[in-house]
Parts: sequence; C-alpha cells; structure tokens
Amino acid sequence: MTAVNAPTGTRPVDPSAGAAQPGPAPTRSTGLRAVWRSWRGPLLAAVVVVLAAVAGLALAGPTGGEPLDPRDAGPTGARALARVLGDHGVDVRIRDRFDDVSRDLSAGAATVLVARPEQLAPSRADDLRRAVERSASHLVLVGAQSDLLDRLGIPVDVLAPAEVDVRDAECDDLTPRRAGSALTGGPAYQPAQDGGAGTRARPGNADQPVDQQTACYPADDGAGYLALQHPGGRTTTLLGAGAPLSNDRLADAGDAALAVGLLGRTPRLVWWTPSVTDGGTSPVRVSALDLVPDGVRFAAVQLLVVLAVVVAWRGRRMGRLVTEPLPVVVRAVETTRGRARLYRRARARGRAARVLRAATTRRIALRCGLPRTADPGDVAALVASRTGRATADVQALLAGPEPADDAALVALARQLDALETEVRSP
Repeated sequence: MTAVNAPTGTRPVDPSAGAAQPGPAPTRSTGLRAVWRSWRGPLLAAVVVVLAAVAGLALAGPTGGEPLDPRDAGPTGARALARVLGDHGVDVRIRDRFDDVSRDLSAGAATVLVARPEQLAPSRADDLRRAVERSASHLVLVGAQSDLLDRLGIPVDVLAPAEVDVRDAECDDLTPRRAGSALTGGPAYQPAQDGGAGTRARPGNADQPVDQQTACYPADDGAGYLALQHPGGRTTTLLGAGAPLSNDRLADAGDAALAVGLLGRTPRLVWWTPSVTDGGTSPVRVSALDLVPDGVRFAAVQLLVVLAVVVAWRGRRMGRLVTEPLPVVVRAVETTRGRARLYRRARARGRAARVLRAATTRRIALRCGLPRTADPGDVAALVASRTGRATADVQALLAGPEPADDAALVALARQLDALETEVRSP
C-alpha cells in the first residue's frame, strides 16, 4: 500500500475515522440554565422591589380616606353620622370648596361643620366669619387651634391636648346634658382670661361679642366642648376631638346623641372639609410635594434605595482593568468608511464638516511650521500668502458655515483636498 502524504499545512486525516461526527446537541437543561443566568439579575431586583413595597405597606398600616370624611366608610370616616343625620331629616350638604359653602349660606341660616380646620387657608377665615355672621348660622369647629380662633375673633384660649376618653358632661348645655357621657379629648378650651368677651385686642380681627359661654366635658384645666352664644341666637361650638363623630366610635357612650344634637339643630348642615389649595383672595402657596400622599413619598424613597442598591450591585468591578489586543487589525480605510456611514445615517453633515476642516487645518499648520492648535484665521492668512488666494476665501473654507446637503459636503471635501494639495506643492 502506498502512503499518501497530506498537503503541506494540513493535518493528515485518519481514513479509519470516517466522516466527522457532530458535537453533542445542547440539552434542554443547558438552555434553561442559560436563560436563568441571563434573567436572574432582573428577577432578583423585582423580588427586592416587591418585598420593599410589602414591608412599606405593613409598616404604614391600614390606610383610608380623610378623617371625618362623610363619604368614607372607614374607621376614621363619618359616613355613618351623615346617614343618621339624613334619617333625622337633616339635609347634609358635603362641600370641599368655600364658594359652595357661601352659596349654601346665602340661602339662609344653617349649621356649618368645619371638619378639618387645620387645612383652612389663612385668608378663608375672614370669608368664613363674614358668611356665618351674615346668615346667622351655627358654626362647629373640630380640633381648632389658637391661630384660627384668633383670625375668627373667638375669645377662647387653647390649652394642652387632653387624652381622648369617655367623660361626663358636667354642664347645663342642653345638647351635652341629653347625650350624657361621651368620648372627648384633644385640644382643651377655656374662655379667655382677660376679663370678658369682646374685650381682647387680637391681631387682625376684633373678638366677636359673646353673650354666654358654656364649658362641658372638663379635661384638665379646660374642656373638650365649649359653646359660645352670640347675639342674635347663633352659636359657635368648639369640639376638641373628632372621635365621637367617626364611624368607629359613634356607638360609644353618648357620642351619637351628642353628634346628632350638635349638628342637627337646623334643617340644613353644611359639612365643609377645607382644602389647602382653596386660598381665596390670598391663595396659600402649596408645592406639588405637599399634595402627594405620605404613602407615595415613602414608596418613592424605598424605590430610590432599591435602585441605588441595584446600581451598586450591577456596577461593581470584577477586578483591575486589563488591556486586551484586538483579535483583528482593521484597515484605516474601513474605519473611515464606517464612520462616514454613521455620519450619513445620522445626517450629521455639520459634524462631518467640522471633522474634515479640523483635520485639514491641523495638517496644513504642521506643514507650515505652526502649532497643531493654531487658530484657523492664522492658518488662513499664511495659506493665502503662499497660494495667492484671498484670505476671506480660505477662512470661509476652513471655518465657514455647515453644508446644506450631501452634495455640498462632498464639494467641501474636494475643495479642502485641493487646498491642501496647493499648500504641499513647491
């Protein structure tokens, strides 16, 4: 048998090996492992976000509507009281803006309940006082503080808050006496200690005249219920806490009787929940952040923390940077053409023109003995003296306007090449 030598540069093939056998086909488990490796990072980040959101909701506790909202059936809402008043024939009008309140009071006397006086804009206090006095309506304030009472001209001092608890009325006012013991607390009130109603000089407004003041449900040195009788029969009632009006505590002790007797004294009840954005003639400045619920802020902070952790995790370096030679050598002409195609696809004619002009200016400057960073004006002046061209023409060529289209860009490239050729020629 004659041995046949393999061609130079090739490996001899064993005749007994037969045809080349294909490598083992990838199994299903291998594909699943590859998918898991590519998706485990995003999945882990999603799990962290979900766990953070669940933890935030658990820490925040149960959420509901605004306290004493007559449309809310939650524990702190007052939907049950609004239904009870409606069953007793009271026309309950739920308002969120003062313009609607003023329109209701223009029709005659009513009972006005300010459920969230801390949200009342400062300029609305005067509007409320005028509307109540003009219509001779009864005013009920829940948890009012001294600044609002000063603006309304109500001669009452606000003491330290008392614990919310069931207390006896211990007064001669008809409504508390019929209700008996009730759940009261919060800010404690007492008549002004300056010698009588209508005599204190408060900043901004004079005190409203008061014929009689009745304090009920004593708490510490003050009272959780204070009724002021004004001339003409209208009243102002201060209730320290809104707990006896809420769905959760309405059935405790005499809370229901106190609430119905207090708010049902007239056929119409205007239930007003002020808004910080309803600022009247002098609107209060409210930022967008003030209107964002606390839960949303807490969730946003958590997401930022999770994002920072993910960025730190995914952006970590695996070790020191090392240089690696390119596997192939790319010819300069291929790089130039590739860059040109990118400029053309992006329609970056201005950028391409600046690159061409900068390169031409740099090469001409070096050939003429100028530094690489020479100003185009200096280069243009020197080129004009050597070639006989006008300095303005050379300046326009080296630092002129951007080309309007591809044809103008091609023409600019040819003109730059011709200029550089003239400079090189002896």
